[in-house]
Amino acid sequence: MSIQIEIDHINEKSRSVQELPEKDEPYFSKYYPDLEKIIEMKEQKDYENLVVIGNGGSITTFRAYLYAFLRESDKNVRLVTTMDPDYLNTLGRELEPEETIVMPVSKSGKTTGVIESTLYFLERGYEILPVTSDNNGALKNIVEERNLDWIRHPDVGGRFSGLTETALAPAAFAGIDIKQIRKGGEKMYQKLSPENRYNPALNLASALYDAENKGYEQLFTPFYSTRLFGFYPLFVQLMHETVCKEEKGQTVFGDMGPEVQHHTNQRIFGGRSDVISMFFRTDAHEKETIEVPDDLKDIELRDKTLADLNGEELGDSLRSEYEGVKKAMNEQDMPNITVNLTDVSHKTLGKLVALMQYTAVYSAWLRDVNAFNQPDVEKSKEYGFKERF
Repeated sequence: MSIQIEIDHINEKSRSVQELPEKDEPYFSKYYPDLEKIIEMKEQKDYENLVVIGNGGSITTFRAYLYAFLRESDKNVRLVTTMDPDYLNTLGRELEPEETIVMPVSKSGKTTGVIESTLYFLERGYEILPVTSDNNGALKNIVEERNLDWIRHPDVGGRFSGLTETALAPAAFAGIDIKQIRKGGEKMYQKLSPENRYNPALNLASALYDAENKGYEQLFTPFYSTRLFGFYPLFVQLMHETVCKEEKGQTVFGDMGPEVQHHTNQRIFGGRSDVISMFFRTDAHEKETIEVPDDLKDIELRDKTLADLNGEELGDSLRSEYEGVKKAMNEQDMPNITVNLTDVSHKTLGKLVALMQYTAVYSAWLRDVNAFNQPDVEKSKEYGFKERF
């Protein structure tokens, strides 16, 4: 089992799984991208640098893949999620146009910030390779006016498009094995289908829903892995945009563990009792042993000496920090969930994307809200556009 889920201090008997009406399989899990076409296009290009422009679902899953497989990437990859001129000018000074591909990603092709950043690179002679829909959006019109190569964005909402061209195209251009990611995602989609009334995503969603009904309106998500931390923004977006409507849903917040313990544990244990914790972790770390020089071994550390650390593995130390927090929570009967990855392979992270997507969808269905819209996000975008003029 590549993903293990442990749920503590949440009453299983009061779960709402049985009350969920039968639902059709969502479109995002039935869509199949043309991976061969992406790879073929990538092999036709000669470049050293890749700039990926996007906001929200257009970039969150790719960022997760990039952080997880950064050492695998054979390109210098930069992410652009802002039109901040200081940042854009920094990239403009560092990246030569003849060595760079700029890949703006936008389903609608109308995201103003994406267009503005794209224009910055376009006027400086960079090759632009958009991922966008075949529609009348500004990005598609730029493609047609300049006769640019482009990759079609499927008719899948951005936050649910992490196993489609939206994230897999930039991942392929970064040198990441997208076939294995997709293979893992497809396998997990089958397991999490609404046809399976009892599955890990529905179990997770039901536990979170039960906790919210008991007053746990905050969801704390510490990530005890630098390679997994890129999934934090993805999970936040999936849960907030999919579930938090009609005054329902939990606020998701988190940070990197164990650093987060040094500030937020005071809130978790000493603040209001409205937080359920959901740990993301793995034991699949590189093996690195602590070596203490002989002249430092007698130095005291708490009730031990540094000599007691000699020969210990850093991965075990990281696990100990997580287990310390979990033990303290269990002693106080505080609800908590652990999502543990037994490996950090391409297949497993494809499965994790599918798990997060379906957890968000089931969470929305349990609360009887529309899982696939984000009306209040669109309103703020419109206001932001009008403020420019």
